[in-house]
Amino acid sequence: MKNRLFRSCILTVMSLLPMLLTAQEKLYYFMDPEDSLIGVKDDKGRVVIPAKGAPVMYFEPGEPITDPLINLFDIDPADNGTAISFGSVYNRKGLFLYRPLAYDNGPDYFEEGLARCVQKGKVGFVNEQGKVAIRPQWDWVSPFNYGYAFACNGCYWDRSKDPEHPPMAYKENAKTFYINREGKSVQLMQQRKSEKDLPVDGGFLPYPFKYTEREQKILDEIGGMEVLSKIRNANHASKQEGKEAVLQFELVGRPSALSPYYKIQGYRYGSFGKEDPFLFYRTPAGDYFHAGWDGKDKTPYGQWLKEALESCAQYFKEHPDAPNKFNVNEYLEKL
Repeated sequence: MKNRLFRSCILTVMSLLPMLLTAQEKLYYFMDPEDSLIGVKDDKGRVVIPAKGAPVMYFEPGEPITDPLINLFDIDPADNGTAISFGSVYNRKGLFLYRPLAYDNGPDYFEEGLARCVQKGKVGFVNEQGKVAIRPQWDWVSPFNYGYAFACNGCYWDRSKDPEHPPMAYKENAKTFYINREGKSVQLMQQRKSEKDLPVDGGFLPYPFKYTEREQKILDEIGGMEVLSKIRNANHASKQEGKEAVLQFELVGRPSALSPYYKIQGYRYGSFGKEDPFLFYRTPAGDYFHAGWDGKDKTPYGQWLKEALESCAQYFKEHPDAPNKFNVNEYLEKL
């Protein structure tokens, strides 16, 4: 009983910690009128991060900054390789943490709890606390998907072919490989050992996830929510059947001092590509939230589910012959 009470208290403190930090440290963006650069001040007017970022982002000076990591766009003169950084990232105390990889006209975003960083032209990864999780060591590396990333050395963007969207090119001695979350290269298997092994390049990467008994129960719980797969298949033009019609869920994040949630990602069974609309947060107590398209929302599960089902109903009304049509009202009545 005492152990249960202790765990409950710890989880409560963890869930309140981000809010407590934000309440104690109110931070705001400001623009220096002399050079029009952006910095960060606290609510007492003290400069936490000097003005150094170019005004390439939209921001409200009067709105408090709620993010635990703060990105300012300042140019790194050392950026002259394949990997280019998008400014600098700081914590809420103004301590420099890392330079994020420039990607999609902004700083690289987190995938499966890791984002790419740049140091001396090499790419590595940081965790959601902004700490280097895998040291920068590659000319290029993809975001993580299903526990793996594709990396290369001796590769470069061939801007002679397309200055705006250059293709990746490879030098004669280039090396390519897949890495796991420890940053180690992984050899492809010629034969599958598990139906959950990842098929790539004519071979297979081993199923990368391992869980405690409690974590497996969480996955079994959300995996049993058949309505999620029905929603995912609703607007597919062809009939979805068998295992390929069922979402596969994996844990890609666990509760920490800065986040009290399990992060659960849905994948397409068989190809194991991410299904971006099916990213959820779960509290240790069992409450679910939908993470939104960018992973930053916390929409209560019931609210999201209602809106998703209503969207399916509208689609079926407009497409009465939809091959994956299901009884939406059956699920709406349970809400």
